[in-house]
Amino acid sequence: MKRREFLKNFLFISSIFLVSGRYKFKGKNTYSKKSIIRPPGAIEEDEFIYKCIRCGECFKVCPSNCLFSVPINKDIFSFGTPEIIPRKGGCIMCLACGDVCPSQAIKKIDEKLKIGTAEIDKKRCLVWTEEKDCFVCLEYCPEGAIFLDFKRRPYVNYEKCIGCGLCEENCPVIGESAISISTKGAVRLKI
Repeated sequence: MKRREFLKNFLFISSIFLVSGRYKFKGKNTYSKKSIIRPPGAIEEDEFIYKCIRCGECFKVCPSNCLFSVPINKDIFSFGTPEIIPRKGGCIMCLACGDVCPSQAIKKIDEKLKIGTAEIDKKRCLVWTEEKDCFVCLEYCPEGAIFLDFKRRPYVNYEKCIGCGLCEENCPVIGESAISISTKGAVRLKI
């Protein structure tokens, strides 16, 4: 390999690492793995990225169409793996994705696992800002994790919330939802 080819390849590979935002020159991992919500039964993130073969079987069996492929600009290492984007579709916890995963990146489970936690943005919520009678998040929560205080304002019981995202999907606030799911408290399986 000529020097020019080596430098060209080196610069190309270095730019991929920099664009992905995963590494700094000092070698510290700066990528926040907490931004990707995985399906129930997913193994720990580092192993998940390695084991997932990006076959798309989980996308095909998902009845609520809540699984989406991680785009390359979000994280090059997670590119093509499944993530839940609650605003586009909440998970109904059918657990079918674990039944069809050929690589066991998503394990077959028989109980609902916490995949995240909902949080209400009081500056965007219609009940909090405009005192309207909107309780859509309360109605769609299958776990009864959203409750009302004495002033009839919604709160999330973090212990009960499983992070399915049905509240975020159905929130009537235009644009960014007034309730959002993060990976806080998510249970990931060990292999």
